Amino acid sequence: MIARRTLSAVLVTVMLMPGIALAQTKVKPGFNLFSAEQDVEVGQQSAAQAEQQLPILRDSAVQNYVNRIGQRLAANAGGPNFQYQFRVVNASDINAFALPGGFVYVNRGVLDQARNEGEVAGVLAHEISHVALRHGTHQASKAYAAQAGLSILGGLLGGHVGAGAANIINEVGGFGLNVLFLKYSRELETQADVRGSQILAASGYSPADMVSFFKTLESVDQSKKTNWLSDHPAPPDRIARIQREQQMLRVSATPTTNVAELRNVQARLRGYGSAPTTEQIARSGPQSGRRQPSMTSNSSMDVNVPAPSASLRSYTNRSGLYRIAYPSNWQVYESGSTGAMIAPQGGVGDVNGRNEVVYGAIINHYAPFDNNGGNVTLTTATNDLLNQIVHDSPHLSVISGTSQRLNVNGGQALAVSLHGRNPNTGINERVTVVTRQLADDHLIYMLFVTPEQEAGRYRGVLNSMVNSIEVNETGRH
Repeated sequence: MIARRTLSAVLVTVMLMPGIALAQTKVKPGFNLFSAEQDVEVGQQSAAQAEQQLPILRDSAVQNYVNRIGQRLAANAGGPNFQYQFRVVNASDINAFALPGGFVYVNRGVLDQARNEGEVAGVLAHEISHVALRHGTHQASKAYAAQAGLSILGGLLGGHVGAGAANIINEVGGFGLNVLFLKYSRELETQADVRGSQILAASGYSPADMVSFFKTLESVDQSKKTNWLSDHPAPPDRIARIQREQQMLRVSATPTTNVAELRNVQARLRGYGSAPTTEQIARSGPQSGRRQPSMTSNSSMDVNVPAPSASLRSYTNRSGLYRIAYPSNWQVYESGSTGAMIAPQGGVGDVNGRNEVVYGAIINHYAPFDNNGGNVTLTTATNDLLNQIVHDSPHLSVISGTSQRLNVNGGQALAVSLHGRNPNTGINERVTVVTRQLADDHLIYMLFVTPEQEAGRYRGVLNSMVNSIEVNETGRH
């Protein structure tokens, strides 16, 4: 949402989106278990439920006005080719929000308070950025990872070991006005402000109008600033960050303001009388509750798997980014273009409907957070991945002295081991993490999992798989 969120200037540094100045900050989505198609699926179901709770304004002139601005901005959004849809909510709060896949909602309060079209565009560009950067399903992925732990770090949706998009969303809060789609971290909000500034400039608007609208938020009636779950007005560093970004962009000398058409829209809105606040709408409409996670077992699982075969097979992922050898009696479960789990029969256990990796390997791509101004080394990227693993599976801890550098088919790699008692399986497990950095500073990583007591017996399998890894960056993720 755009109203009253806290932000910081920390950004994930990434690839350029088309059509904007080369000097701009580079911003790219992070870890995500969902495909772009699943973003649309999630967004459609969430929008259907949200619109049962929200008073959508059915005025064709107002709707067409917002849609025209939104589509102009969406043409420069970058990211997946989502079909953006825009709706006006008859609520007096100065607020907006977006659902995955391109469903953007702007409150009537935004239109009432805006002073020109550029300010409306600033609100919409921010929300479009959340969609294009896939922040909603990124947060759902992280929330699910925190609940499900190690078993989903490979991004395994669908197939034999996947939870499925709908199941994941239900597990972390359900469809509709999910808190994960309404309130973002400081970092994600900063990304949306910066990317929104870039979209504005590319679309003939000025980021200065985004700034001026944020300043408006500081002076309006407090009741107008009430919104879904946020508590504080925009801090000065948010405005300062947008202003810094503007200096790096090609901004039109005569940006679109179109005050006259906005005034006509505002006159139409006054004809509807006063709009309710979000709080009033929430009190009168149906409430959506958060599902509690299911209980997990504290007893130790009894897992029996066949001994790994001495003969090997080779697996090349769909995009051609990497190839890896594995025991011929293990099975490959793919996920998307880069993710795969390779495990023996019985190596993935089911605990209360969740898949837990007991024996096997997870291979995937990882985009590290860049907190070093673009200086991402193999060590810092690996440490970022390790922090994510420990955050999502807090029973694990790094084993001191196990970190080592490797040469894997001409490329530098790092290996480090973790261990701990998995609270879901009751098994003391060993997890060896092997990372290889790509040219864009991202990682290809492998997580090799066995029970602690079996780690020595599987060391040969681990070494064979690591030594077989081949990376071909012409086959990109």
